[in-house]
Amino acid sequence: MLIVRPIKSNDAEAFKDFAAASGVGHTNLPNHSAHLAQKINHSELSFASSVEHAGEEAYTFVMEDTHSERLVGTCTVDAAVGLSELYFTYRVDQVVHSAVELQINNRIPALHLSHDYTGASRLSSFYLEPDYRCNFYDQLLSKSRLLFMASFPQRFAATTIAEMKGVINAEGVSPFWEAVGRHFFTMDFAEADLLTTSSNKHFIANLMPRYPLYVPLLNAKAQAVIGEHHEDVEDIVNILEHEGLHFAGHVDIFDAGPILEVRTRYIRAIRHAEQAQVAVGDEVLVGKRVLVCNNTCLDFRCIIVRKQGPLLLLSEAQLEALQVAAGNTLTYCPL
Repeated sequence: MLIVRPIKSNDAEAFKDFAAASGVGHTNLPNHSAHLAQKINHSELSFASSVEHAGEEAYTFVMEDTHSERLVGTCTVDAAVGLSELYFTYRVDQVVHSAVELQINNRIPALHLSHDYTGASRLSSFYLEPDYRCNFYDQLLSKSRLLFMASFPQRFAATTIAEMKGVINAEGVSPFWEAVGRHFFTMDFAEADLLTTSSNKHFIANLMPRYPLYVPLLNAKAQAVIGEHHEDVEDIVNILEHEGLHFAGHVDIFDAGPILEVRTRYIRAIRHAEQAQVAVGDEVLVGKRVLVCNNTCLDFRCIIVRKQGPLLLLSEAQLEALQVAAGNTLTYCPL
């Protein structure tokens, strides 16, 4: 059985393996031991905290295969970004240049440094081992955090975003970084990417250009990747778009990958989340697949089950996985 649960300090080795395997450009899952340890600690404190509104909490989950007794994936949802550390994006907009006497009116695409998403919740740090990218496991891992948000809405903001990895080649080279960032940071993309997670982000404000970047002045390769995601994240993009997230003109300042957004209450899993008392019986093998979770923050658990008719019927093993008993109220939503 596959279970999604909060990360614990004794998951550190597997967490490091996920970071190493995720590669360059996975900004929120850097291959940096100290930062990963801090991320685990921060997550544990966040799950244990009493929260009335979204703050600087970050909830990191892992997916565990109970059959092999090992972890196979991870993901995070940040309660609110940009509160204590600046959160930058480029907003893709148009600048109008006109000369009435010449009857010329040009709309030129430009990139504007922006803080528009300050305070938004963020889906990040998704990684799933290749052998598990099947049988709805990627949906379980990604959407479990959405069901957590549905269960604890006071912990999250009115807007939710998701950063998608931009186009980076096999050598770790980003065409957009080479055309823009390198001129201001004088370092490789991988080094700058790591700095954004392991140090104070004020250096970005100090080094980035303060004026709009006119897109036609960039080389063709850089222009072509603005708002485009890496092929490795195609599946997760499809999952998030199915949940209602969409590209609204903001891109990452380093690799120009798209940032998806949605009003939190319109996320499909949140809109369709329901609660029901659970009954115990034989495992349901036919019916629609649903995500189901307990309603405990600190010991959150989420699995995929089958549901047939109005009754939520789970086996003893499924109840044990969720750490609940017959008669408890659970939250579920369509897969």
